[in-house]
Amino acid sequence: MMVSAIQREDNAPAEISIRPVAIPDDIRWLQQWTGVAAEALTTFYENTASGSFMQCMMVWENEQPILQVDICEALFDDLGAGDAVGPGDYTLRLQFAPNAADSSIWRGLYNCLDYVFVTRKANRILIPVYKSNHMLLEWVKEAHFTLSAGTMNTPLHKLYMLTKAS
Repeated sequence: MMVSAIQREDNAPAEISIRPVAIPDDIRWLQQWTGVAAEALTTFYENTASGSFMQCMMVWENEQPILQVDICEALFDDLGAGDAVGPGDYTLRLQFAPNAADSSIWRGLYNCLDYVFVTRKANRILIPVYKSNHMLLEWVKEAHFTLSAGTMNTPLHKLYMLTKAS
C-alpha cells in the first residue's frame, strides 16, 4: 500500500491510498460503478489475483474509493501496440467512481503513476483513452503523456505513453 499526503485546493490534507482489490469488500463499489453482477466481478478479480501479469488495485481518498486501476504488463495486454511495447512497459486500465470529483481522480492518478514507477520499476506507462473521456484526455496532457506513435490508435481511443523521468 502506498499513502501520500497531498494538499487539496481548499488546503485540507487528502490521503490517497492504493491497495489490492479486496474481495468481497470492494465488489459492492465495483458493482455500483459498472452494473456488472457481483458473482462475475468476484470471479474476475479472484482469477486475476491468481495470475502474475496484472494487478487490480483500488485507489481511495481518505475513506472514499475514487477509482479502480488494473496495472498490466503491456506485453500481455491487448493494446494493438505490437512491437511498440517492451519489458518494463505497463498499461493502466481505469474505472472511475461516478461520484468522485475530477480533482480527487487526478490526485489518485498521480499516485498510480508513482506506484507503478516505484514498485513495478516501470520504464513507461501506457493508458488507452477513449475520445469521449474529456477528463482523462485533459489529465494525460497535464501529466505530460504523449500520443503513442507506431501503435494502432482507433477512432474510439488513443494510446498515450509516459516515459520514466531520468
